[in-house]
Amino acid sequence: MGKKKKIREDFDIIFQNGDEKAIKEYLEKYPWLLDEVSSSMDDTMSEQHQIIAAIGVMEDELNDSVPFNEINHCLKEDFSISKRDEEIQKILYDIENLHLIEKQPNGWILTNEGEKICDVYLNKNLNDLEL
Repeated sequence: MGKKKKIREDFDIIFQNGDEKAIKEYLEKYPWLLDEVSSSMDDTMSEQHQIIAAIGVMEDELNDSVPFNEINHCLKEDFSISKRDEEIQKILYDIENLHLIEKQPNGWILTNEGEKICDVYLNKNLNDLEL
């Protein structure tokens, strides 16, 4: 079990550095890593989709860009999701870099691609939400 832990730690370092060639070599050599990476990425994507959906809901409600406090409020009240401000800020930064949201002077708006993700997320989870 210790060997897998060491492989996982080494892979995490390579993954964080973004060395695509080394990542590919590791995944070919240790295919079990792919399941772990996929699961981790699914969790990250789910958090991103939640925030994208919160922006979409509030953007419709406000008919304007969505300030941080409104995103946080929507997550808590409509989605029953409680996150620290720092977590939300990091996710906002990440999804902005993916061009799914755009920073405006007074908050954030969804891009066309972000709108698609928002719609899919809301349609999949509509029964669970308190909108």
